[in-house]
Amino acid sequence: ERIRASFPWHQARAPLSHSTLKIMNDYLEDNDLKALNIEFQTESPKEDWNRLQANAAINPLFKYSLGSANWFGYLIINPSVWGKSYYDPYTNTLHINSNNPIEILAELSHAKIIQRQNYPGLYALGSKLPFIAIWAQKQKTNEMLAYAKSKQDWELEKATYRKMYPSMLNGSSIVGMFFGPFYLRPAISVGGVLAGYTVAEWEIAQRESEITQVAYPQKPENPVIKTDSQIERASFIK
Repeated sequence: ERIRASFPWHQARAPLSHSTLKIMNDYLEDNDLKALNIEFQTESPKEDWNRLQANAAINPLFKYSLGSANWFGYLIINPSVWGKSYYDPYTNTLHINSNNPIEILAELSHAKIIQRQNYPGLYALGSKLPFIAIWAQKQKTNEMLAYAKSKQDWELEKATYRKMYPSMLNGSSIVGMFFGPFYLRPAISVGGVLAGYTVAEWEIAQRESEITQVAYPQKPENPVIKTDSQIERASFIK
């Protein structure tokens, strides 16, 4: 059963937990993402194509070039089989195919950022380009962390650090593709991931210290020591 549950097509059909639904619903309400289309464990190429055509927010040049290429790629790969949740900016649709709250929150954040852009099609293109992709990933991570802090959800904030930092710094492998020999690319990629985990744990330690100090104020290092006469006088007044 454990082996069978590890296969991606099993994960794609797992129901959403109450905690995942709450995170998703809260984020949708707090950020007023009413226009976002959501598909749960389904791939409907015909409906996606109709949404692509109807999406007036994307410039037709991007919509019918990159958007149609995106649509054709998802038609072949079928991410729902592999349990991958993703946001398609060209159809403005969030496809939920796993019970992974951090992955869903990341795609919701991506949707919010793109919908707030003056040129969403250009931003969607840039977020996939070398070097710029790292900056786009950082923006998405910052949005997720800001949301977790606003909800005062420390567990969600920790999970975001541990999930997003390694994937963000894994973008260093993109640099290696241009400046390093091919046999060093896996090492560069792994090094980026390890660096991401290290930075994530450091950030968690720093934030945990801040949270502890706010929740449990430290006692003054040099407390005021009252003399016997002061104690007697205070008792008399009381």
